[in-house]
Amino acid sequence: MRQNAVLKSECNYFAITQTAISKIWSVNEWGKLHEIILGDPSSGYLPSMDDVSQLNYDRLTEEEIKRVIPSNMPEYVIDETQEDLEQLRRILVDLDVSVINASPLDVSCSVESPYWKAEQESAINIRDLTLIHGDLTIDVASATRGRYFESFAVRELFLDYYKQRNYSGLLCPPRPRLFDNTYDLSRGRGINETEPLFDAANCMRLGRDIIIDINNTANLAGAQWLQSTLDCYYGHDVVKVHPVSLSPDHIDIVLIPLCEGHALINPEYVTDTNLPDFLYNWNLIECPEMVRQSYGSRTPKASKWIGMNLLVIDGEERTVLVEEQQLPLIDRLTQNGFRPIPVRWRHGRTWGGAFHCISLDTHRSGSL
Repeated sequence: MRQNAVLKSECNYFAITQTAISKIWSVNEWGKLHEIILGDPSSGYLPSMDDVSQLNYDRLTEEEIKRVIPSNMPEYVIDETQEDLEQLRRILVDLDVSVINASPLDVSCSVESPYWKAEQESAINIRDLTLIHGDLTIDVASATRGRYFESFAVRELFLDYYKQRNYSGLLCPPRPRLFDNTYDLSRGRGINETEPLFDAANCMRLGRDIIIDINNTANLAGAQWLQSTLDCYYGHDVVKVHPVSLSPDHIDIVLIPLCEGHALINPEYVTDTNLPDFLYNWNLIECPEMVRQSYGSRTPKASKWIGMNLLVIDGEERTVLVEEQQLPLIDRLTQNGFRPIPVRWRHGRTWGGAFHCISLDTHRSGSL
C-alpha cells in the first residue's frame, strides 16, 4: 500500500564525492567536464499506465500495456545500479571530474494536487528536469504528474549555491496544472498546448543554439517560454531555440553532440530534412545497430537506443563514456577519431536512462 509521505532531502555522500556545487557554467554538451551531479537509484517504483506515463515507455502494444504492473524496483536492480554508479564515480574522478550526489528521494509516497494523484518513479534520471545554460538553472515544467517533485533531489544543492553568491539564477516556468485535458493519447503527440511543458532532456545545448524536440514530453508552448526566458536573460536572439519533431520522447537517444561540428545521430529518427539546416554542415555520424540490453522489469522503460545515451567528457580531446556492451558504437566512434571509454551500465532499459540521462553537468568549459 503506497502512502502519502514527506519527501526526504538528506544527502548520503560517498567518500569520493563533494558536498556542494563549486561553479555553475555549462553552455554545450561537449566542453571539458569539470563537475557533475549523479542521480540517486536508492528508491525506485514502476508506475501504472496513467496520464503521459504510457507514452514514456518504448512503443508499447496494448498487450504490453496490460503487463505493466505497478511495483517497487527489484532490489537486485537497485544493488547492481549502485555498483555501476560507484564504478562510474571512480572513472569520473580519475578523469579529474568532481562528482556530487543528488539527494535520495522517497518515492514510496504518491503525490497529488487538487486535481489528480500520481505515483512517483525515482530520482536517477537527474538531467530530465533541470536545464542549465550558462549560469542559469531552469527547474522545468514536466508533463509527467509523478515527476512533479523529482527535482527536489537537487533543489537544495542549487539553493545553497545561489544563496552563497547572492544571485537569483534559478528560474521555473509557471507550475503546470496538468489537467486531464492536457493529455490526448489518441494523437501522434500525447500532450496539448494548454500550458508550457517540457523536460530538460528534450533539449540539446550547442552554445548559442538549443534544439528542443516537440513530442510526448514537450510542447510548442514550452519551447516558446524557453525562448522568451533566454531573450530576457541574455538579450533578444543571443541564444536561439530551434523546435524540431524527431522522436516520441527525449532527444538524447536521437541526437548527441560530440564536439563542435560533430554529432551522433539515430538513423531511425533523423532524416535529411528534420534537423535545423545548420546541423547538416556538421559531420553527422550514424549510430550503428545497438546491442540489445536485458531489463529487470516486465516492460522496459527505454528502447534499445538507450545504448547511444553517452556522456562527453572532453570534446576537444574526443573523450566519451559509452556503455561497454555497445562494441559496434565503440568501433564507429573510434573510426571517427573519438576516444570511447567503455563503462558498465546494466539497467539502462529498466530505469529508462544511461550516462547522459543519469547525470547533470554543472560546470563545463565553453563560452557563448
